[in-house]
Formats: sequence, C-alpha cells, structure tokens
Amino acid sequence: MSDVHDGVVELIGRVTDLPADRLGADVRFADLGDWTSYTALRLLTALEDRFGVRLDLERYFAVHDVGGLVAEVSRAAGVTT
Repeated sequence: MSDVHDGVVELIGRVTDLPADRLGADVRFADLGDWTSYTALRLLTALEDRFGVRLDLERYFAVHDVGGLVAEVSRAAGVTT
C-alpha cells in the first residue's frame, strides 16, 4: 500500500468513525451511513492539510469511492500509482 492510500484511509476513518480495515478501495461514500456534505468537507480539509494539496471541488465531489479518492489525491500530490 502507498503512503497516500494509508493516509487517505486513515482520514476517512477519522471523519466517519469507521475502522480502516472496513475501507477498501471499492467502498462507496454513499454507503458509509452518516456520510453528509459536512463530512465530505471535513475530509476535504483534512486531506488538503495532510498532503499539502488543493483539490478541485468539482473533481473531489465527482469521486464516489475510496479508490477514486486515493487516485485523486495521488494525482494532486504528483504521486504515481
């Protein structure tokens, strides 16, 4: 696993109170129970702080699963996967 993957999964777990081992690449945000726009914005802020990137809002909100978010953060950080 990459540092980006581990960091993204850790932050998702933190904002959703879910254990990281339940957050596989195919897990959709809509299936996380209490996933709201507020949760999504908390995650966005945490990702930008942790990785030192600025994520495009349209691209960010177009991502629907953990794997897609890892790819988007990797792209923004200039990390090849």
